[in-house]
Amino acid sequence: MNRLAIVLLIATSLFAFARPALAQSDVSVTRSPATAPTLGTTIRGTSATTFSISTAGVVTRFSGNAIRLSSGSVTTPTLSINCGLLNLSGLCALRYIRVTITPVVGSGPATISRLRVGSLSGASYRAGSAPAEAASLTFDLNPIGLLRTATLRLGMDVLLGANAVSGVYNFDYTVTVQLVT
Repeated sequence: MNRLAIVLLIATSLFAFARPALAQSDVSVTRSPATAPTLGTTIRGTSATTFSISTAGVVTRFSGNAIRLSSGSVTTPTLSINCGLLNLSGLCALRYIRVTITPVVGSGPATISRLRVGSLSGASYRAGSAPAEAASLTFDLNPIGLLRTATLRLGMDVLLGANAVSGVYNFDYTVTVQLVT
């Protein structure tokens, strides 16, 4: 009987210590698609050209004289933010979430020059409205609660350098999320 009590005590202790490890997952973000959209093949322009990608995926030439061969839309980046399952230790479900979106620089002749957020579902902005478009974005979301996901669409302006060789260029951005008080 004493052995059984000792085994149960040890098992209970192990469960109690293992439980916080399950609850340690932080707020997370998933990008879909995992990479930034591509403009497709572009033909060299003599001046820097800005292509604007709306939050619906429509691409328009905003300035410059480079030519985009495709006239179709692109897949709009969608960000999904959640607290995970059983994240009680950091009180993720009850805290504000700071989202920072920043272009990756130095990745070639095509770079993101402006970012904008579109529709937001599953959460609301702490400031009451979406942030204004800018070179990089930082904004707070109200707590999203347990087992919920906040989803937003991302639009951007892409600057293609003057006299860039015709072809397909990649550009990217990073997204970080953190809990704030």
